[in-house]
Amino acid sequence: MSSPQHRLEEARGILAARLREIRSAAGITGRDLAQQAGWHFSKVSKLENNKQLPSETDVRDWCRICEAESQTTDLVASVRNVNAFYTEWRRLEETGIGQVQRSFLPLYERTSQFRVFQHSAIPGLIQTPAYARGHLKKIVGFRGIPDDVDTAVEARMRQQDVMTTGARRFAFLIGEQALHTPYCASAEMAAQMDQLIDLTRRVNVSIGVVIWRPETGIWPPENFWIYDTEQVRVDTIPGQVRVKAPGDVALYEKAFQALSESAVYGDEARALFAAAQRKWSGQS
Repeated sequence: MSSPQHRLEEARGILAARLREIRSAAGITGRDLAQQAGWHFSKVSKLENNKQLPSETDVRDWCRICEAESQTTDLVASVRNVNAFYTEWRRLEETGIGQVQRSFLPLYERTSQFRVFQHSAIPGLIQTPAYARGHLKKIVGFRGIPDDVDTAVEARMRQQDVMTTGARRFAFLIGEQALHTPYCASAEMAAQMDQLIDLTRRVNVSIGVVIWRPETGIWPPENFWIYDTEQVRVDTIPGQVRVKAPGDVALYEKAFQALSESAVYGDEARALFAAAQRKWSGQS
């Protein structure tokens, strides 16, 4: 897996290449662009070769001079994305994982449509307290961070208030592996399966189980959460990426749609949850 620094540099490089392509397509020399923008002549070269990160104003001026205003919104979002590319888990976790869980609530409260893919764990918004405790304890143990699991579970349960308040819609895609990965005791895993069955009957909730098939178009290695069409949260081992560039958000929407087409819903999903429930209950 790429390091945070490598992925950050990659994102900066892509932004620099896009600026170079826009200028080249406009047939404007670097010196001419700098002169029209009122910059030192070396600034264009620095921006195009990833030696300097452009500001939002730089991007707007660049697109205006190159008559590429239609790309301004996407490029400004890319600048913002690079500036806040990583929320380092270590920084957030200095006082425990409870702070991480509390930090999600403002975003959840202003989101109307949630689209969530998790391949090997049940998403936090639909976890039982016992499952949440087991899931969070594994994170605490792996990272070696302060153990405030009680606070974190409480915060995660509070997040779930958004499931029953406001006119929000939720689409969850869960990898089949998540039904068989033990994050808590068998009886607690069985209770989690029961809760999933109940949730499938809510009118504002869709839960699909993604089944691996040869024709599956994509199988992302990371979990991701799409909040409306505003941004995507991507969970990686070293950090959390917030993707805000419209083009990149659209790509995650495309991935979610592809995964949706490989998922089963309704009675078929409930049958899988029921089978897992029987297994965890020792009935099969």
